[in-house]
Amino acid sequence: MKDAAPQTIYLSDYRPFGYLVDDVHLTFQLAETATRVISRISFRPNSDHPGEFFLHGQEVTLVWAKIDGKDVTPMITDEGLTCDVPDGPFVWEAEVEISPATNTALEGLYTSGGMYCTQCEAEGFRKITYYPDRPDVMSAFTVRIEGDHPVMLSNGNPVASGEGWAEWHDPWPKPAYLFALVAGDLVAHSGTFKTMSGKDVDLNIYVRPGADEDKCAFGMEALKRSMKWDEDVYGREYDLDIFNIVAVDDFNMGAMENKGLNIFNSSCVLASPETSTDANFERIDAIIAHEYFHNWTGNRITCRDWFQLCLKEGLTVFRDQQYTSDQGSHAVKRIEDAITLRSRQFREDGGPLAHPVRPESFIEINNFYTITVYEKGAELIGMLKRLVGDEDYYKALDLYFSRHDGDAATIEDWLKVFEDSTGRDLSQFKRWYSQAGTPRLTVSDSYEDGTYTLHFTQETPPTPGQDHKDPMVIPIAVGLLSQNGDEVQPTTVLEMTQVSQSFSFDGLAGKPVPSILRDFSAPVILQRDQTNAERAFLMAHDTDPFNKWDAGEALAREVYKKAVTDGAAPDKAYLDGIAAILRDDALDPAFRALVLTLPSEGDMAQVLFDAGVTPDPIAIHHAGEALRVAMAQHVQDILPRIYADCMNTGPFSPDAKSAGKRSLGNTALGLITRLDGGAAAAKQFADADNMTLQLGGLAALLRNGTGEEESKTFRTQWLSDRLVMDKWFGLTVSAAGPDAAASTAQKLTEEPDFDMKNPNRFRAVFGALAGHAAGFHAADGSAYRLLGDWLKKLDAINPQTTARMSTAFETWRRYDADRQAQIRAVLQDIAGTAGLSRDTSEMVGRMLE
Repeated sequence: MKDAAPQTIYLSDYRPFGYLVDDVHLTFQLAETATRVISRISFRPNSDHPGEFFLHGQEVTLVWAKIDGKDVTPMITDEGLTCDVPDGPFVWEAEVEISPATNTALEGLYTSGGMYCTQCEAEGFRKITYYPDRPDVMSAFTVRIEGDHPVMLSNGNPVASGEGWAEWHDPWPKPAYLFALVAGDLVAHSGTFKTMSGKDVDLNIYVRPGADEDKCAFGMEALKRSMKWDEDVYGREYDLDIFNIVAVDDFNMGAMENKGLNIFNSSCVLASPETSTDANFERIDAIIAHEYFHNWTGNRITCRDWFQLCLKEGLTVFRDQQYTSDQGSHAVKRIEDAITLRSRQFREDGGPLAHPVRPESFIEINNFYTITVYEKGAELIGMLKRLVGDEDYYKALDLYFSRHDGDAATIEDWLKVFEDSTGRDLSQFKRWYSQAGTPRLTVSDSYEDGTYTLHFTQETPPTPGQDHKDPMVIPIAVGLLSQNGDEVQPTTVLEMTQVSQSFSFDGLAGKPVPSILRDFSAPVILQRDQTNAERAFLMAHDTDPFNKWDAGEALAREVYKKAVTDGAAPDKAYLDGIAAILRDDALDPAFRALVLTLPSEGDMAQVLFDAGVTPDPIAIHHAGEALRVAMAQHVQDILPRIYADCMNTGPFSPDAKSAGKRSLGNTALGLITRLDGGAAAAKQFADADNMTLQLGGLAALLRNGTGEEESKTFRTQWLSDRLVMDKWFGLTVSAAGPDAAASTAQKLTEEPDFDMKNPNRFRAVFGALAGHAAGFHAADGSAYRLLGDWLKKLDAINPQTTARMSTAFETWRRYDADRQAQIRAVLQDIAGTAGLSRDTSEMVGRMLE
C-alpha cells in the first residue's frame, strides 16, 4: 500500500493525549498469515488535558470493537481510528487480524526463521493493534500468548502457562514502543545474578537450537558485568525477577531494550573465538550493556515524545562508553569514539542531513535514529559532566532518577535537575540541543613577560533551516608543555561562552607548546596554524593520550593531503614519529595500532574539500596506498619483532589487553604484506585458531591483490555460518580494486546466499560498497547506479533499511561536476519511484534540496 502523503510533525505542536490508560490486556492467537490480537484497555479522560480519542493503527484489519461491552463502529483511516466514547472511564475492546509472515518491513509483529518476534520502536506497535502509540502514554501490560510453540515470551514476569499458552505481566508502566513478544522453537543459555539488595534474577539468552548454543557464554558474562557496573557506578538495581535476551536474524537495528525482554540482532549477541573478531566481542559487550542500561535511562524514565529521543539514547550511549572504558583503556575508547564522531557525525553535521540533537520537526521518526542523536547526544552528556565535575554529575543523576522515575521526560527536565542540584544556569548550554552543525574553534596565541595567552573564536556554519547560530558553551581542556617536553600546566578546563574569548597563564619561564582540546573535551573542529614540527613534538611528548594520537593524526592528514595534491613524499617527521610510537613498548598496543592507521579515504576527501580542493577519490586511494608502502619501508626493521610479540598472546581471550596485541599485530601484518608479497599473511591465515587472526590474514592478502584461493577456502569453511558469511561478503567488496568494487558487489548479489530481505546481508554488501570510497565514486558512476537500483527494490520490502542506506549519497556535493550530476540523477530516479515510502522519500528529498 502506498504511504499517505508525508506530513511534517513539529515539536511545537506537542499536546498530551486526551486519555489515560490504566491497564492493558492483550491476547495473541498466533498464526503466520492470520494472527488475531484481542485487546482490552481501560481508559479514562485526562482531565488536565482533554482531547480527541484517537488510536493509531496501520496495516491491521479490524474484526470487531466494543466499548463497555457494546459494539461500536469506529471511523477508520490509514493512520488509525476514532469513535465516540463515554465522558468517564471506559473499557475498549477490539480484535484485529495481522499477517506476521508477510511483514518484510520488520516493524510490529513479524516472523524470522520460523520465530515470531516484534520490533515496536519507534512506531511499530500500531502495526499490531489499535492503541495510542506514543511514548507519553504509559501503562502496565498483561499478555497472553496462544500457539503451538515451545517458548512464548513477553515483557515482565511469567505469571501462568499451560498447554499451548503462556501469560506474562509487566508491573512497570511502559509506552507501547517497549512492548515485546517472541515465540518459537528456542533454547536458553541460562544464568543468575544476585542484585545489590540480595534478589536473585534469572537470566536467559534464547537462540535457535543446534546452530547457536555455543555462542552465548560471552553474552551472558557481558550481561552480568553490565548489571554489576550499573549498580556500582550509578546505583541502579534491576527490578524484575527475570531478564531475557533473544537472538533474531532479521532485525533492522542492533538491539532493542524492551522491558525485561531484549531482542537482539544475532550479530550483536552471538560470539565465539572461532567465528567472532575482537571488534565483534567489544561491540557485543557494549551493545548488551547499552540495552541493559536502558532499563533505567529509557524504560523506567522514558521520553515524552520522539523529539526527546536523545534524552534516552545520548545518555545511554554515554553510559555504555563509560562502561567500555572501564573494561579496557579509556584513552583507546575515547580515540575510537572521536574517530567515529569526526568521520560520520561531523559529515552529517556538514551536509544536507544536518539536524539538531533534538530536532524541531520530522516526517518519519525512523530517520532520526542518527549518529547526531546518539553519539553527539552522548558528547553533550560528557561535556555536562566535565563542566559540573564528577561529584555533581552523579548527584544530579541521583536526583534525575528519584524525581522522574515513571515519567516520560524532556530535555528541559534533564537540564533542570542539573540546575537544581548544582545551582548552574544551563540556558546557554541548552543550545547544544537546538543548534545543528559542528562549531569551528579557531585559536591563536601570544606570549609576553611570562604570560601566555590563548585567543579563541567560535563559529558554527549555517545548516539547513538554521542560518544564524548563537555562541555555545564549550569546555576546552588545555595543558601546556615546555620546549623540552615537560608539562608546565596540567590539564585545565577553560569554559568558553562568547564568540571570542582569551585565557591567560602566568609565571611561565618561556613560551610553551599548547595541548588543546585534551581528551576531545568538546565535539568541535579545532582550527590552528601548526607546523609539522610542532605536531611531531606533541606526538612525542604530549602526556594526554588523545592529543598524542591526534597530533599524529593531524600530521598524517597533512602528509596525506600533500601526497594527493602535490605527489609529495611523506614528511620524515611523520615517519620518524610513527617509528618512535611503534618502538615504545610502554604504550598500549591498541593505541599504537591506532597511530599506525591512516585517516580513511572518506575523511581525506573532507580534508581536501575543507581546504578548497575538489577531492578525487581515485587519487586519494592511490596516494594512501603509496603512503602505506612508504610507512612499511620506513619501519621494516622493527615490524617483524612487533608482529612476533603480538602473536604470542597464548590461548584466545577477548580481554582488552590481548585484543590490543592482536590489533597491533594485524596492523603490522598489513604493512609487512606490502613488503613480502603475502607470505606472512598466508601463514597467519593457515595457522589461525581464531577469527581475528584468520580474517586479518585474509584481509591483508586481499588488499594486497592476492588471496583468491584463501578467500575460496574461507567461504567453503564458513558457508553454513551466516554471521561469518556476512564478514566474507563485506570483505570481498571492500578489498576489491576501485575499478572492480561495483562489479564485485553486483556479482555477490547473484550468489544463492545473498538475501536482500535480511538487513545484515544487504548491509554487508552495500554498506561495504558505500564505504569503499574509491570504488563507490568510480568515475563511470556504476556504483551509484547499482546502489540506486537496489535501494528502489528494497524500499518496497524494508523502508527503514533503505532510508538508512541512502545516506551513502549524503556527501555528493563535495565532488566534481560529473560525479555530482551522476548522483543527482540517481537520487532523482529514486525520488520518482512510484509508491516510494515516506522513510526514503524524506531522506532523498533532504539530500536533493
